[in-house]
Amino acid sequence: MNLKLDLPDDLFDAQFTESDFAARVRELAILELVRVKRIHEHEAKEMLALERYELVERMKAAGIAPTEDVFAEIKGELTKAIDARRGRPRREPEKPRG
Repeated sequence: MNLKLDLPDDLFDAQFTESDFAARVRELAILELVRVKRIHEHEAKEMLALERYELVERMKAAGIAPTEDVFAEIKGELTKAIDARRGRPRREPEKPRG
């Protein structure tokens, strides 16, 4: 898919190039596709030619929770529920690696 934006030419210069802007818009569009679950994180990683940790950083900066964080949160909630059911004190959930 190719998108065309109608923007004034004078927005771009040597410090803020049109190609840099286009690359940033592409990245944000791919991250938004991850957010709305139209593509998987591994697909975004490949499309953006990033290492996993780089994708995770960019997802977090865009307000998107990476899968491992979501799973860690679910695990923490399950642990709290199980401990509450058994009458034990709550344990702190493990921190996700990444």
